[in-house]
Amino acid sequence: MKKIAIIGAGQCGLHLAFGLLDRGHRVTLFSDRTAEQLLNSRIQSAAFLFNQTLEWERHLGLNFWEEDAPVGEGMLMDFRDPHGKSMLTVAGQLLDKRGNAVDQRSKFARWMQEFGKRGGALMIRTLTVDDLEEIAAGHDLVFVASGKGPVNALFERDAARSRHETPPRHLAALLLRGSRLMGDRPWPKADFRPLRFNFVAGVGEFFSMPFYTHTAGECRSFLFEARPGGPMDRFGDAADGATLLEVARQVVQEFAPEDACHFDDARLTDPNAWSRGAFTPTIRKPVGRLPSGRVVMGVGDAVCLNDPIAVQGANNASRMAEHLLRCMDESESWDAAWMAHSFDSFWDVSASYTTAFTSLLLEPPGEAAMTVLGAASQHRAVADDFMRCFEAPRGYWPWIEDVEAARQFVAQRVQHAA
Repeated sequence: MKKIAIIGAGQCGLHLAFGLLDRGHRVTLFSDRTAEQLLNSRIQSAAFLFNQTLEWERHLGLNFWEEDAPVGEGMLMDFRDPHGKSMLTVAGQLLDKRGNAVDQRSKFARWMQEFGKRGGALMIRTLTVDDLEEIAAGHDLVFVASGKGPVNALFERDAARSRHETPPRHLAALLLRGSRLMGDRPWPKADFRPLRFNFVAGVGEFFSMPFYTHTAGECRSFLFEARPGGPMDRFGDAADGATLLEVARQVVQEFAPEDACHFDDARLTDPNAWSRGAFTPTIRKPVGRLPSGRVVMGVGDAVCLNDPIAVQGANNASRMAEHLLRCMDESESWDAAWMAHSFDSFWDVSASYTTAFTSLLLEPPGEAAMTVLGAASQHRAVADDFMRCFEAPRGYWPWIEDVEAARQFVAQRVQHAA
């Protein structure tokens, strides 16, 4: 039995914490907020989890919302010109990869309570580097899973793996209820309950997902990603959720007018069901060295922070947690070399593809991607396979970047479906 500390009670930190408890380790989890404070806070993100991530949560006994959260069955995408006219529509089902989205305020608060019930030690503290020295001295291993705060300065930006110097998008998120937003078939163009994507060339993107929150039950999340300085970049002055919602109505009316009816009676699920901001996607080196020479390991958003456009954040965090749990099972020496090797192996098999796929979606589709998307608009089998790769973006390679591989991918899928 080892003593392990985890800084940060988000998707990666909590997943690691429960996995380590299951393995018999003594685990101390540090959070800067209590469960009650978290429940009453503003939303931070709108994370959708694909089936593989949900399977890991089921295995850990953490799937408390299985019967309540509406299932996202597939994806409905429109690629639009700068004026909002749809140039291409693709609808595909996730099939065995389908999943759900639960408000992280609801989820993490419940998990924090469960952590204590299972024997974990939960500490509510905002930590400094000096605090981290004390924690590292008393534990066999320290994971830093917090994406914010002074301790993040311990992890050097990896220039070779980081593609952005500034925020590629300005973000705004809301949780909404409305008669045209919920139910099994809210969008006529999809014969399933979809995650709704709109890509507007040169302007930005906005997405909607079936969602569950403790404040209202079933609802839908909306995320707007505006190119800085572009015509959609108008959320920055919103000081409250009501104002943000009115701006969202205007944006949808202008850039996806056939979707505007879904906002007819839309309302926030609660006064805190909104957020806005921006960040720079960054990959950091995983080994943090304290002034004493002790080392800590960065995980989750602390070292692998991607834009939310590809719906990968929480899924990537859990993939990393599972990878590290396996690496810990295979070694008893958790030193700096082990930290670097464990992260590099995760980068090679998973995170590099997640990061590359996310970056691809932030730019206009290339010839290879358009070859597949064009076929997907005509063939459901191609569309289904395209959407199912969201669960593990490694499946997009090589055909998402190689035109000949894309043609072969399309031909195989169409022939198989015939």
